[in-house]
Amino acid sequence: GDAVRTAALGARRDGPARGTASPARHPKDAWPRARLGYRRRRTTGKVAAAASDDVLDEDDDSDDLVESVDDLDALFSMLAAQRRGEMLFAEEMRKPDAEVDFVRAAAFVAMHRRPELSRVEDAVEELDELAAELEKLLPPNEEDRFPLRTLKTISRFMFTDLGFRGDDETFYDPRNSCLDEVLARRVGIPITLSLIYMELAKRVGMPMVGVNLPSRFMIRPVVDEMEVLVDCFNKGEIVFVEDVEEMLGKFYSGAGNASGQNGDDASAPSSGPSEDPPSVQITIDRAFFEDNSVRPKQFFTRMLTNLKQIYFNEEAYADALRVVGYQAHCAPTAEIERFNRRDGGICLFLMQRYDECVEELNGYLEDAAAAAAAEDAEAAATTSEEREALASRRAARDRDRAQVTRMVHTALEQSKRLAAEKAVTNTMEGKQKDEGDDDRNRLDDEKADAFSENERKRKDAADLDDEAFRIVEDAARRADEREDEEKE
Repeated sequence: GDAVRTAALGARRDGPARGTASPARHPKDAWPRARLGYRRRRTTGKVAAAASDDVLDEDDDSDDLVESVDDLDALFSMLAAQRRGEMLFAEEMRKPDAEVDFVRAAAFVAMHRRPELSRVEDAVEELDELAAELEKLLPPNEEDRFPLRTLKTISRFMFTDLGFRGDDETFYDPRNSCLDEVLARRVGIPITLSLIYMELAKRVGMPMVGVNLPSRFMIRPVVDEMEVLVDCFNKGEIVFVEDVEEMLGKFYSGAGNASGQNGDDASAPSSGPSEDPPSVQITIDRAFFEDNSVRPKQFFTRMLTNLKQIYFNEEAYADALRVVGYQAHCAPTAEIERFNRRDGGICLFLMQRYDECVEELNGYLEDAAAAAAAEDAEAAATTSEEREALASRRAARDRDRAQVTRMVHTALEQSKRLAAEKAVTNTMEGKQKDEGDDDRNRLDDEKADAFSENERKRKDAADLDDEAFRIVEDAARRADEREDEEKE
């Protein structure tokens, strides 16, 4: 989000002296800790193509990660499995909207955390089994399955019988965005609970679609003359048009958006009671539901945006980068695609991968400049409200580009600093190597001299032995000569 990007741009490396207490801070408000282990460098700037490489960028040291060939094989198998999840998701997103399998696509997203492919089939089978149980609770004759009665039966089955519920205690737990975890724990957030509800409803003949509301994700049945929604975070409550009008009125008055959040995050429990401002009067018609019906790419963009924001807040930048890789395959508009590329560059910046960061952010700036020029050329503001809105968009756009530009400059400076440090390190290592070579050569010479001295001593000893042998022989010879003389 903007708060993350602003904090990242304004952060400094200056910190308290060693041994002093660090000031209290939010995880987003400081420079990332230098805690990354072994890092595989990419040679291209395509974030989506290498997001899965960053599973190695965790708190663990590389020595702990890889201790044997077996560990290395297991590590690369996990990387391949995570990469496979992203590629399967991309394949699903290339299908026509009517053919997209929401369950499989959501399970592929969950593979970024638990990459076992078998979990995809497990999720499909579990939903099929649950739908079979639900089918027993409905009238056997489809003509007797009135829409409202069917919705109430599904809500009771899912939230009372099965015990699914919205997680209002650990709302920002990333497991709440992973389908396999939600099915196992029976706990989730609006968008994942809505996905399960829609799939159960579809399996019993009640097609439903998501509705993108600014304050909460809901779903509605695709039934003529039936303008109701289902709030899955609130135990499958049936919401009528008047309820939606009241909710939107509070949201646009500021009461429902006090935290400044959007998407599913706005559904998180509030920190305490507050006095709401007067509600804005909102009137909606059926066209509103039609216009805000969520298509597959929009659905998964919203799911992944929530997940990416969670990882940013947790400083889990490698995980956030993997989510960026997934989002690259489902961006419904060019604008969202640009912003996703920017977020990928920010991830790389926070992971101190400055060269790749510069490539991504420069690409974003080029795309953003071209889009801004096209928007300015087509803009036609006639009323004062339109002119004010256009000016506000331009100001926000300029601020964003200025912040990203500063980040690029910082990344370039840090890249140069790291290169200089690496050069110094290489020089010192080379000097140490040369000194080591000299020491080894000196030791070899000393060993050679010692060997030569030993050889000389051995030769001298052999010469002494020969001399002693000659003396003994001479003495024996003289003794023999004297003995012969005496006999004569």
